[in-house]
Parts: sequence; structure tokens; C-alpha cells
Amino acid sequence: MRFRPLCTVGTFAALSIAGFLILLAARAEPLRETEQAAAVTAFGKTLSESERSAAIRTLEDPERTQWQFARGPRPGLLLRDMDATTREAALKVVECCLSEAGREQWRLIRVIEALNAQGEANAGVTPPTYGADLYSVILFTTRGERAFAMQFEGHHFVLNIAGCDGVVTVTPAFTGAFPVAVASGPDAGKRPLGAAVEAAFALVASLDESQRATARILDGTPADVLFAVGADAKAPDMRGVTRASMTPVQQQLVDKLLAAHASLLDEEIASNQLREWRKKYPDQLAFGFVGDADLAKPHYYRLTSPCFTIEYDCTNQDPNHVHCVWSDPNENFGGDPLRAHLKQSHP
Repeated sequence: MRFRPLCTVGTFAALSIAGFLILLAARAEPLRETEQAAAVTAFGKTLSESERSAAIRTLEDPERTQWQFARGPRPGLLLRDMDATTREAALKVVECCLSEAGREQWRLIRVIEALNAQGEANAGVTPPTYGADLYSVILFTTRGERAFAMQFEGHHFVLNIAGCDGVVTVTPAFTGAFPVAVASGPDAGKRPLGAAVEAAFALVASLDESQRATARILDGTPADVLFAVGADAKAPDMRGVTRASMTPVQQQLVDKLLAAHASLLDEEIASNQLREWRKKYPDQLAFGFVGDADLAKPHYYRLTSPCFTIEYDCTNQDPNHVHCVWSDPNENFGGDPLRAHLKQSHP
């Protein structure tokens, strides 16, 4: 079955909660031209004929809304099979979708993948299932179109990038790490998904007994993230401790947790991803937590709104293997702008 569905590095990104919210409010109108669209165009121009056959599909192709985050074969053009120019252009698309903190998270995920690949090589495992170059790219577009989608997918890192009429989104977006920290080398001890879970633990520590009971939205930690895995992903019901019921200090903490995720993205993209929520449901946000606020024990948390869902989970109750996903059924795979474009131009 193919169900293809961010969490910062070190301390919380250098973006104050007030500044972050002011940023979102100020960027109500999208830019008509985007850095991401230019980077996608540049990537397309680097493709040879053989690379094009693997990397290019039409916007109507059903693969556009299929995705996976596990190891294993996947369609598209792998980084390892690109020449240096094409690989640089592909990575440029990803990097311009992320903030500095997001790019560092992505770098650390690849560091862990490379170390795991070396472990496989030492054990004689072939073909490799881990690797910093085992990420595939599919570009969904037709020459001359004003819309595009690009799927960048591999183990523990997925962005479903889409752009239309100057609005770029990247959900569903997925990150993960196994182990949770870099095991050796100059980055030893760094956790690519560390800052967000630290913010979640701070929020849990602030909850009183009644709030903690309300936050316990499941009987136990799930085996994996529960929502956003599929083209028909729906937002869950808003169980948990609502932001409206929190104290002012707790509201600051839940805002910090949301910012820890959103501040991994390019500023304009973060604004696009939260626009629907900000316009219609700014007071509607709920926090759920199951397990122990302890890095050595299983834990799961969820931020839910009527629009988006952000989940973080210790996979199969293993605190050394974590997954995180951001889904927004209104904005996934390009959202309403791309759906309207397809209806108008691709009947």
C-alpha cells in the first residue's frame, strides 16, 4: 500500500511568538511570483531526455497525491541518478521552501540517513535501503502552465510542493529520525526533531491535573501518526485542551509549539499554510498529549485546528524512532488554487 504522507534543531528558532504572529497577519496577500516557482523552472531546464522521462508527469497524474515516507523503491528520479547540475537544482527547490532552521533539520536527517547507510554497507546489506541520495523527485506540470506540483520524497523526509497563482504550499509534509540523534561525527548528539518536542514538553509541564486528563486523547501512544496519510486525509475532531481554555502563559507555550513547526518553512509558505486557519479559526486550536514528557519514554502529541493537523509520534512506541507530519486537507497538494486551475484548464 502506498500512503505517502516539520520540529526544529537545537533551541527554538530565533523568531519571537509575537513577531511570528505579526508576520502571519502581515502577509495576507500572496506574492505573484515566487522563488520556488523560479527554482522549479530552473530544475526542469537541467533535465536530460532520460531524466525527463523519469521526473516529469502531467498535473492530472494520480501519483501527484500518492506518497510514502518509508524506505524502499519509489517512482521518480532519484538524487543518486542525477548529474551534479540537476541534483543541485533539485536541492535548491527544497531549500527555498525551508527556513534556515528547516534547512538545518533537513541536513541532519540526511546525516543520519548516511550513517545508517554506512552501517548497512559494513554489514554487507545490498541494495542499500538507507542513503542521503535515495530521495526522488517528480515534477508535475505541462510546458507553459502557470501551475506546478513537485513531490520530493524519501525516507523520513517528504514535501508535496505545489504552486498556482503565486501561492506555494508544501503539505502533506513529513519528517522523521531513527535514531533520534546523530550517533557520531561532528554533529553527534544533535536531534533534527528536537526543538518542537521540547516545546511540547514545556506545555505539558504547565498543565494541571484536569487539563492533563483532557489532553489524554488516546488510551496509549499509537504505533504511528494517525492522520494525513493519503490523498483523502481529513482533519481529526478537536479533542484535547483548547487554546481558549488555557491560561495566558499556556497560550504562549502552545503558540510557541505551533511556531516551532511553522518556522521551519519559508516565511511566505508558512503564511500560505496557515492563511485559512488565521482568517477563519484563529481561536480554534487544541493540544493533545499521550505518554510521558520524557525523551526516553514513548510519547505522542497533536495540534489540531479545523484546518490543519500536526502530529508527532514515537513510532511503535520506540522513543528512538520518531515521525512528524503536517497535513491540511484544504491546502494539501496545492489546495483550492490548484484544484480550480485543474477544473478550468484540465477538464
